[in-house]
Order: sequence, then structure tokens, then C-alpha cells
Amino acid sequence: MSADSPATRAQERPLRGLGALLGPQGPLVAGAALASTLAAALALVPFFVVARMATSIYATPPDLDAVRALALLAAGALALRYILVAAANMLAHVAAFRILHDLRVRLAKKLGAVPLSFFSRRGAGELKKTLMDDVNQLEAFVAHHFPDAVTALVVPLATAISLLWIDWRMALASLVMAPLAVMAMAVAMREVGKAHQQWNALQSRMNRSLLEYLRGIHVIKTFGLSARRFSDLSSSIEEGLSWMEGFMRTNGRGYGAFGALIGSSLVVLVPMGGWLYTRGTLSLESLVLFLVLGPQLLMSMMRLMFAWGNADRIQAGNARIQAILAAPDLETPTSAARPSHDGVAFRGVSFRYEDGGPEVLRDVSFEAPAGKVTALVGPSGAGKTTLVRLVPRLWEATNGAVELGGVDVRALPLDQLLSHLSMVFQDVFLFHGTVRENLRLARPDATDAQVDAACRAARAYDFIQALPGKYDTLLGERGARLSGGEKQRLSIARALLKDAPVLLLDEATAFADPENEARIQEALSALCAGRTVLVVAHRLSTIATADHIVVLDGGRVNDQGTHDELLARCALYQQLWRSHTEALDWSLGDPGTPDVQKEVV
Repeated sequence: MSADSPATRAQERPLRGLGALLGPQGPLVAGAALASTLAAALALVPFFVVARMATSIYATPPDLDAVRALALLAAGALALRYILVAAANMLAHVAAFRILHDLRVRLAKKLGAVPLSFFSRRGAGELKKTLMDDVNQLEAFVAHHFPDAVTALVVPLATAISLLWIDWRMALASLVMAPLAVMAMAVAMREVGKAHQQWNALQSRMNRSLLEYLRGIHVIKTFGLSARRFSDLSSSIEEGLSWMEGFMRTNGRGYGAFGALIGSSLVVLVPMGGWLYTRGTLSLESLVLFLVLGPQLLMSMMRLMFAWGNADRIQAGNARIQAILAAPDLETPTSAARPSHDGVAFRGVSFRYEDGGPEVLRDVSFEAPAGKVTALVGPSGAGKTTLVRLVPRLWEATNGAVELGGVDVRALPLDQLLSHLSMVFQDVFLFHGTVRENLRLARPDATDAQVDAACRAARAYDFIQALPGKYDTLLGERGARLSGGEKQRLSIARALLKDAPVLLLDEATAFADPENEARIQEALSALCAGRTVLVVAHRLSTIATADHIVVLDGGRVNDQGTHDELLARCALYQQLWRSHTEALDWSLGDPGTPDVQKEVV
């Protein structure tokens, strides 16, 4: 992150960064702060009234009419104060929730616009903390703490000026404890910025660990583990407790001393005021006023300290929000030439996941002809899946070009590029919605007849009809109600419904049982007909009839050709095929079976 990046500027000046987020809600927030300030000022009226009452009550004779009038004035001020407090809360909360809505929409759009490399540098726990916790923290600051901060700044200043005007000696006595209280708070807050950074890092880790725990709960239960024995989650929770205990040991005494000193101004005001009153240099009205209002002056400083502490706490969160909003979008042109055909070509493609990191693809060149099936094979880690994901620009080639119909994919508007592609990956993701909603992600305007046809072709129609609500059945998180083979067939139905001319397959049958594999193969045959297909193959028997096979090894093209050609000349392909055929004859407990998983997957 550069020293002058938006995120860095937001971290250094949190309130300025917050001002950028307020946007059109600024007038509402300003109105809330003004109403809150006026309400706080009206809350001081009863103190002046009490002081004035003392003079009227102890007059000779007592002026009861003045007392009644002052009581009505105090009641009216309090009634108006409550109206202003309600108005301030309403304005602040409306502004805060509008900001929350707008900010989450902006963040969601930004995450949809950035390249996939953005997510490789950030964990799900960190992003969840930013989108949920940090945004909620901003909402709480705008709705509650910001109006309080303005009030805590303006009202004590106006009160101090008024008290200095009435009697400068008693005003100084009201403030004499302030320097000691500020020193105590300074001691308490000397490492608070670093402590908040540690806490935020710990929260991100805890979020990440909790997500892993929930996603892997079936594995954890299988091994008889509990949350306490799940090491990363357990240790992050224990570290959170240790952090809180350490923070309170380090800062608790300072906060306690600050609170005690803030509330102790009467220790000075009572003897000072009594001495001045007995000498005749301070009126009874002024004495009562300072005794009831003087302590409130320092108590307002406590609100200011807490408001500043809240601003400091949102500093890191605001910086994380700004870092996401400032991330560069995936570059895409607004207009481009149309692809002349549906073939895919790789021209000297190299790729690394991070700047300065190792290359996982090196000078890869081959063509997947239009209307033909091109298969990618090779050992684990050869770069097959990475290569396929360069086509829809889930990753960006570091060097070289990926072409669709003779046009560099980076020169095509993203919507136009994706309209040419359908993808079926090994790891199927289904949303927490109905079957129909998950299918229509590919084509929102699809008719019921078109949905039926796609599901029949994908061999998914029968099991959908057996579900309790058929197409309206809720699938649960990540399609929890379905088997792996059923999820895969739904994914194929989704691709059929999109009806794109280019199909990208990342071994759709890798984890299927024999019955499901046969049905998935039938569905894939229907899906591949007449399309340009680029398929990652782990089971070589599924691609032996492919029009073109590219053998990858270590991120490079080792050889390419038909199945027969490669069996005749390519040593690596011969080895892969031999391992595959031996795996077909493998039986449980056979000591002579090689480590097929290592060679083929």
C-alpha cells in the first residue's frame, strides 16, 4: 500500500475519510449534530434556573412568583430538549442506515469488479469483517458517536466561556482537575492505537477460523474434535481473552483515574466557593450555579474523550473499507470487435499468482479449434485449471494473450466475453435459494419449458421432480440437500440453459460415483454437442476420443495431438495412461498398485 493511497490517508485522518463516506447524507448528519448540540445546551438551562431559584427563595420575602416562572422555564427547556433529542436520533439513524446501505452496495459492486487476484491476498474472514463489522461500526459511529462528539466539543466550550464571564476564579477552579485527568487518559491511551491494530488482526483471524470451522464441521465431527480442540479457532479465542485481560491491566487504571479525577471537581469548588462567598466576593446565585454546573463541565470532557476514542477505533476499519473501494477494477473496454469464430487460442501465455512469485504457466501456446473438443491433461500442479480460468478472466495472463475468435479476451467487454462462455467446474457452488433460482442465474428470462428441457438434457429432471417442492425446493447453504452428483447435474443444466458457444469443463466427474458418473457423462455429451469445448481431464478414458489433447507438465506444453499420436510418441502421456489403466484394475489391499492418486490427479 503506497504512502499516499486512499486507505493510508483514511487511516491517518479517520474523520476526513469518514467525511468522504458520508456523501449525500452529510446534511442529515449535520442536522443531527446541530439538534444534539441544541439539546445538550438546553439540558444546562435547569442548572441556571436552580441557581436563580436560590436567590428568589432566600430573598426577603421569598419571590414565589419568580420561582414558579423559573420552574415553568426549566420544564419548557426540558420538553424542548427531548423533542430535539428525538429529532437528532431520527436524523442520525436515517443517515447512518442510508450510509450502511449505500456502502455495502458499493462494496459488493467493487468486489464484483476487481480481478480474482484481489481475493488471493485477502482471506474470507478479513473481507467478512470489513463488509459486516467495519461497516456496522461506521453505522454506530454516525448514528450515535458523531453527534455526541460534536456536542461534547461545542457545549463544554460554550459553558466554559459562560462560567469565565460570570466568575473567572470559580471557572478556573472547575477546570483545575482537567490537566490531571488528561494526563491519566494520555497514560491509558499511549499504546491504544497499536492495541486496536492487534485486536483487529485477531478479529480477522477469529473470523477466518470460525468460517473454516463451520465449513469443515463434518470433518471435525468425524475426527471427534470440538471447538476447543480445533487449534486455530481455539487459540484465537484464547488470545482474544488474553488480549482483553492485558489491555485492562495496562489501561484500566488510567481509565479509572481519569473517571475519578473528572468527577472530583467539587473537592476544589466547595471550599473555594465557600471562602469567596463568606468574603462577599461571590453571590449566592453564582455559588449555587458553580456547584451544580461546574462538575458538568468536566463530565462533558469525558464524553469528548470517549467520542475521540470511538473515532480512533473506526480508523483501521475505515482504512480497510477505503482499501477495497480504492482497489483497481478489472480493466475492460466499452467497445470492441466481435470474435470471428468460437475458437480459443493461447499465445505465449505465462502466469504467476503474485508479483515476484513463481510462474505457474510458462510460454503456453496452443489452439482449441471452434466446434471441437480440446482436453488438457498432465500431473497435479501442471497448471490445467489455472489455464482454463484465464479464458473468462478469473485470472489475468502475466504475459502473452488468450484469444477468443482471434480477439484478445482483454479487448472484449466483460459482458460480451462471458456471454460466449459456459463453465462447469469440479467444485460446484449453489446458492441458498430454490432450484429454479439457481438455474436461472444463467438465464434470468428463461421460460419454464426451457428450464425443463435443460434439466432433462442434464439428466437432472427426475431427481428434481422427487424433491418436496420440485423447482421451488430450497437447496440450503451450498446445496446441502443434494448429493455431489446431483449438484453437478444441476451445474450442467445451468450451463445448458445459458446455451453459450464455448464450454469450459474442469473435470465434472472427478468425485462422482459410478451411477452418477454415467448420468453426468450422458449430460456432458448433450452439452458438448456443436460447441467449442476446453476440458480439464483427470480420468483419461473420458477424453480418449477428444479431437485434440494438450499435455502439460510444470506449467509448460509437453506435447499435443490426438490420443493415438500421444500414445505413440509422448513419454509423459504414456505414463499417465498406464497409471490410469492400472487404476481401473486396482482392488482394495492390492500391494502392487502404484500411487495412482499422486500420478494422475
